[in-house]
Amino acid sequence: MTTRPASKPPTAAAQSTAAVEAKAEEGPPLTTAPETLPAPGGIPTARPESTPPAAAPETAAAGSKAGEEPLTRPAPETRPAPGEPRTSRATSTSPTAAREPGGLGAKDGEGPVPFLAPQTRPASHGTPTGAEATSGAFAPVTPTARLLLRVGAPEDVWHAVRATGAGGSDVAAILGMDPHRGPLHVWLEKTGQAPARTDARLERAARRGHALEGLTAEFFAEESGLTVLDSPGTIQHVDHPHWIANPDRLVVAPDRDELGVLECKSRTWRSAHVEGWSGAEAPDRPAIQAHWYLTVSGYRFAYLAGLIDDELTWFRLERDDELCQILADAVDRFWRNHVEAGVPPTADGSQATSELLARLWVAREESAVEVDPVEALLLNQRRRELKEQLGRLDDDLTEVENRMRQLAGDAEVATVGGRPVFTWRQNGQFAHKRFRTAEPELAAQYTHMVPAVDTERLAADHPETYRTYRARVLRTPSEG
Repeated sequence: MTTRPASKPPTAAAQSTAAVEAKAEEGPPLTTAPETLPAPGGIPTARPESTPPAAAPETAAAGSKAGEEPLTRPAPETRPAPGEPRTSRATSTSPTAAREPGGLGAKDGEGPVPFLAPQTRPASHGTPTGAEATSGAFAPVTPTARLLLRVGAPEDVWHAVRATGAGGSDVAAILGMDPHRGPLHVWLEKTGQAPARTDARLERAARRGHALEGLTAEFFAEESGLTVLDSPGTIQHVDHPHWIANPDRLVVAPDRDELGVLECKSRTWRSAHVEGWSGAEAPDRPAIQAHWYLTVSGYRFAYLAGLIDDELTWFRLERDDELCQILADAVDRFWRNHVEAGVPPTADGSQATSELLARLWVAREESAVEVDPVEALLLNQRRRELKEQLGRLDDDLTEVENRMRQLAGDAEVATVGGRPVFTWRQNGQFAHKRFRTAEPELAAQYTHMVPAVDTERLAADHPETYRTYRARVLRTPSEG
């Protein structure tokens, strides 16, 4: 059971709320830079130069929902997709105070949650520039971040703003923890060079995730008994403009003294098993994303909720300042050494990067490029060594598997103490060639024509088109 601390007096962040809201009514100052809000319990100070993320008290990572009694709460309002208008959920229990500036999440008879309401932005949804960027018009809406783009902005504007910094999903890719994207993907996207990608499976998964985001937040609110608030939109760290975040939702702490982040995920049972949702700790990749949101926002805790098929599981994550600093350093290095310098990162060994490189360029026939001789020599040598190792390992693997087949003999299941340890079932691929050779008459009865592309005729009639769809094969001169 998650321990809920007793109510505390208002924090320094809560005491700063009235001052910031008063500043919004008076209008932005002309020359003063936005004051950085301190971490809860800290003292407001002017931030003259870039500093590490605001430190927060160190606490051990807590578990999830075990043992808690669920409470019924109003369903959270669903955040629209970029470009869609916001619509209110038609329920009689939805508190109007939860949508008023300074009163987010407040219940009848209670004071407002200490959340800094975003100040009025210009009609345009663009990022702050010129006098706007240096004035107080974009004051912090979290302890260490300001509002960069409101929810509901046009999709093209949202994508343009996303390219100006590293977001939560980018961090895992930069660290090599995303099976679908690597550092090179992120660099191409941030520099506007990413090739068009049409992957129906990934697009369908993205649509599914977005559609189920609100339902996951609603189930989490009902089961945890916590108040869930809509995300303000895209936020940006006040000192590091390339640190951006798009939290799915915000959540009110049990004692209603501060806010945290709620990250919502939806997974099939199979993908959840691969990602590690069944353990006692939060899965690594979503936990990294949630911690990046804590790094940008300055909040002290996050919840990670996952809708696995139709079952909800969730974790509470306490801010780990050391992890926040590791993520910040990795993003800073990537942004400085690659995005700002215009130098692509070295390709990693993921299958996703192999697929990216395969479609990144169309080969110029019989073209050549002069490369660094030392690097080419080392890469050729290393490739040869690895292929030799793979050959030896393949022989070793075949030997082990043959010994297992020998043990099984004509049995399909090998057991130890009555429990299966391996199987050798006759349920693999069908041997078409052997069947046609041994049973020609029977094979003829079950042979039918199937539509297939006549590649030889296509190559003769349309050689350029045929070449466009041929795979690029990497070989060294010794391989022919």
